[in-house]
Amino acid sequence: MGNPNQIVSDPFTATLIRIKAAQLCRRTDFSWSDRDDLTQQMLLYLLEKAHLFDPARGNIEAFVTNAIDSWVAMELRFRGRHKRRGDYEAISLEGTLVECDGDAVPLRTVLGPADQQRRRQAAPACQFDTAETAEAVAAVMATLDPEDRDLLRLVAEHGKAAAAREWSRRSGAAVSRRQIQNALERFRARFEAAGFGPA
Repeated sequence: MGNPNQIVSDPFTATLIRIKAAQLCRRTDFSWSDRDDLTQQMLLYLLEKAHLFDPARGNIEAFVTNAIDSWVAMELRFRGRHKRRGDYEAISLEGTLVECDGDAVPLRTVLGPADQQRRRQAAPACQFDTAETAEAVAAVMATLDPEDRDLLRLVAEHGKAAAAREWSRRSGAAVSRRQIQNALERFRARFEAAGFGPA
């Protein structure tokens, strides 16, 4: 009943699949190199199930969420079954001995931060990029009013609820978390205009 192209091309679908793929890639049984494959498999599953969508019974968001959640659950069950079969072998960092400087030492003692980044498929932070980002953030922060900068730091350090309480105490008037959220939306627009934001 549903139009497969409409379901797959819906912006909500793309966002949800991107989020679910990233969540799965953070698990130890997946890696970041699996992200494209996971995305394609979820899209394929949606195309297979698109005929079940009935606009009279619900909206696209509910259908897509239900279908993707079902696919994720099936994929995790499949992976778990594969692990329990016995042909899946994990390498013990304690029990595996490697040679280092002529001695046999546990594998965990020779692994460093670069190995962790490689395992997680994460690129190491480039010092130039880090300095450039810090400079860009400082430039945007300089365009904010001192009061806005203070509020932003409060939220970053203590969260919205604590920032609302502190702002209420300072101003002598009640400040709600919704008002704090509205201010954050204004700040977000400034940062997005400067090139920060979702990739």
